[in-house]
Amino acid sequence: MMDVVFVNPPLSQEERYGIKFKAGGQTPPTGLAVLAAVLREKGRAVAIVDAPAENLDHNGAAEKALSFDPRIVGITAVTVSIFNAHDVARQIKAKAPDKTVILGGPHLTAVPEETMKRLPAFDIGVLGEGEITMTELADALLGPAAAPLDKIPGLILRAADGFRITTRRPFIEDLDRLPFPAWDILPDLAVHYCPPVHTLKRTPAALVIPTRGCPGTCVFCDKRVFGRRMRAHSADYIVRMLLRLKQRYGIREIQFRDDNFLAFRRVLREFCERMISERVDMTWSCAGRVDMINEETLRLMKQAGCWQIWYGVESGSDRILKVIKKNTTIEMITQAVTLTAQAGIHPCGFFMIGNPTETEDDARRTIALLLKLPFSEFHMCHFTPLPGSEIYPVADQYGKFDNDWRNLTCWTTAFVPHTISEKKLVYYANLAFRKFYFRPRIVFSYLRRIDSPRKLRVFFVAFLGFLQYVLQKRRSGAEDACPADDSAR
Repeated sequence: MMDVVFVNPPLSQEERYGIKFKAGGQTPPTGLAVLAAVLREKGRAVAIVDAPAENLDHNGAAEKALSFDPRIVGITAVTVSIFNAHDVARQIKAKAPDKTVILGGPHLTAVPEETMKRLPAFDIGVLGEGEITMTELADALLGPAAAPLDKIPGLILRAADGFRITTRRPFIEDLDRLPFPAWDILPDLAVHYCPPVHTLKRTPAALVIPTRGCPGTCVFCDKRVFGRRMRAHSADYIVRMLLRLKQRYGIREIQFRDDNFLAFRRVLREFCERMISERVDMTWSCAGRVDMINEETLRLMKQAGCWQIWYGVESGSDRILKVIKKNTTIEMITQAVTLTAQAGIHPCGFFMIGNPTETEDDARRTIALLLKLPFSEFHMCHFTPLPGSEIYPVADQYGKFDNDWRNLTCWTTAFVPHTISEKKLVYYANLAFRKFYFRPRIVFSYLRRIDSPRKLRVFFVAFLGFLQYVLQKRRSGAEDACPADDSAR
């Protein structure tokens, strides 16, 4: 019998990106791996079922979870996967009604009561950072005497008259208290997982989350899980974690998947110095804001193995940057991207189209900035009012909002501002992809990265996915709305 089984619910490439080919890659459920490690440290028997990595459907995920004979089943979900998570929970309840099924993750934290009301198969919800809450909840449910759940902070409970949300759980201040993620109970990291290929220099690769929290005020972000107070692991903790991944799992590249690693100047410097002095020999990439970098730091990062930085650019219009409360400017973006390229690090950009009040002129400015600056990669997603964000409850004031949680993928036009048509949004997004990625400089940069049969295979499948995504947009009828590509030069 297993004390707790965690489930990452099924989510296909088609559901996530609207395509069949795996252009988006597959990354491990690091949050579940940390939860599992914390519970295991407390003596609990824990397993993880990662349905996307194991190609399991709802029934298969439920059956595998129940094969461990768990006393508790914990399921995580983001907004786009929330109904898939509920399908797994319903299957578990139908087969084993006595099992306690718990829901966690960012979607529930953003809209707890609405989620529990719409999805009745979940017994209990864990809000915010779940490590301590899940430990106390397991003790209460599995201990010799049932403890009162309403005394545990960070829960939403079903009650006779509706729901009861317990007191808020304080954020974990010392992240080094947490054990390393339980990678050993996931499918083989080097075999079953591969981040998006355009974000890789070496394989196998893994992702690490070195910081939590973000003080930004962007209207499209939900900060309810990790909060606005920034916290970071120490440089020593991060280096030891990377060495564990290298020595035990053969990992050769690391992706830091947090928002603000660049903001922790002291930790970043110590980390880089350790990577250099200990000759760790791992390449790595990270994300950050354009106002968090300088020339000296970039040189040190390059020496320590950093080869790629993803910046949250969002728009090429200063007016739109103010509307979405990004607190950056085109001048700041230009400086950061230019300095990064000069340091020998590949600058990459996250862009959004269809922001509130956005016009065709704003879209053209965004594409012009994308093509002007020395970006090596970029993403162009659609502005999406996600649950928990500032814009979510008032999105209808700025445009047409399809608030179907299944459609909030950021890759479809769930939100269309009053100032531009959906056809034109799709057209300009497609135009950005075609103009950027079909340039000889970008094509040859990919060809230079293919140094093994495995990479050739992975890149080819990703290229098929990219073509499918772009051609789908061309078939959408958006071309009729905008006859000339030259408008975005």
